[in-house]
Amino acid sequence: MIEDFVYDYAGFISIFLLFFFMLLTIPVFVSMGLAAFIAALLVDDPFLVFKTLVNTSWQGASIFELIALPLFIFTGTIMQRTDAGRDLFEVTKAWAGAIPNSLGVSTIMACGIFAAISGSSVATAATVGLVAIPLLLEEGYGERRSGGFVAGGGTLGIIIPPSIPLILYGVITETSIGQLFIGGVVPGIIMMSLFTLYVLFSRPRIKITHNVPMRERVKITFSSLGVVLLPVVIIAAIYTGIFTPTEVGALSVIYVTILGLVQGRLNFDKLKSAAIVATATTSMLFMLIVYGQYFAHFLTFEQVPQSIAAAIIENASGVYAVTLMILAYIVLGMFLESAAMLLISIPIFFPVATQLGMDPLAFGIFAAIAMEIAQISPPIGVNLFTIHGISKINLWTLARGALPFLLIQIVMLYVVYFFPQIVTWLPSQMR
Repeated sequence: MIEDFVYDYAGFISIFLLFFFMLLTIPVFVSMGLAAFIAALLVDDPFLVFKTLVNTSWQGASIFELIALPLFIFTGTIMQRTDAGRDLFEVTKAWAGAIPNSLGVSTIMACGIFAAISGSSVATAATVGLVAIPLLLEEGYGERRSGGFVAGGGTLGIIIPPSIPLILYGVITETSIGQLFIGGVVPGIIMMSLFTLYVLFSRPRIKITHNVPMRERVKITFSSLGVVLLPVVIIAAIYTGIFTPTEVGALSVIYVTILGLVQGRLNFDKLKSAAIVATATTSMLFMLIVYGQYFAHFLTFEQVPQSIAAAIIENASGVYAVTLMILAYIVLGMFLESAAMLLISIPIFFPVATQLGMDPLAFGIFAAIAMEIAQISPPIGVNLFTIHGISKINLWTLARGALPFLLIQIVMLYVVYFFPQIVTWLPSQMR
């Protein structure tokens, strides 16, 4: 009786073990590997289980498309050490000018531009936050709004290309990473526009003006042109098909290195520091990917995703099924970092999305927006911890400040489901 139960529910046992190990504060990648390995031992020969672990891990670590990951991460770490955030903030502040809440608006705009360089939510929040938060506090925005603006704006790093989570999604689902990048452009612009509108009309409205003469605006923009143009170059290169995402990643590293050297802001010590941080971050991601692939392989072998998809479709359809997925992502986001959440959830929810008739590109952007929610969902939201670390603003104060951005993201999930054309149209025009 017990043996039959174990054989029938080994996949669900592995999910239980995963969360049990994480509750014991065991690292997520170790938890995923252990959960799948132990559950597999319950139903299969130990030698075959170990062989599967080795083979799956090797395959997960040797995927060519993953080369883009360290390249974009390295680009972001170099930009952090060359004061790119300060340059972008000065440009956006100059153009925001005299509108109400202009400093808040310029913060969102700076986050959007830096997001299109680094591909990382945390890097975006940290880089822009170091410059923006002291100025926002000085102008009277208060801790809640100041921290919330940066934490919310930082999430744009996940959806505006290049995006590290979209690379992971493309690898897991075998979807074109180039098309995913281009598919994120329009939703990213819409998201940034909605964030800007919220900041613009948020209360109390700060009316301190930053009247910068047109000549000075042009001068500030021209002095930072190298940084401002990089997102345009990245998107254009991928859209036209001149370069693959991996090649664009390599060119981005070369570009920002030369730019930093020309500006006199980059030296060997800073480059070495950027490389060390990028290596540590990449290593962490690769461990998640390797054992995430193994965990997903076991779940698929045990047909857990198919069972969950069938259960959801049988009991809910259309918008109700999407609502269930959104609720699941919100709950997962409370406890998991975005990369881990992606690796765990995609094998489960991708079949559901397929059953609902969602295009793989549209679901990729849907998942990326769900990752954004995880970045600012207490108690684990990594953007909240990042902003807390650089500003010492209370975590719950930050969570309240980021709540309106989280609600906008939930609305965007429904928009992507009902209007997938905002994702699929631009990739369909690629050469």
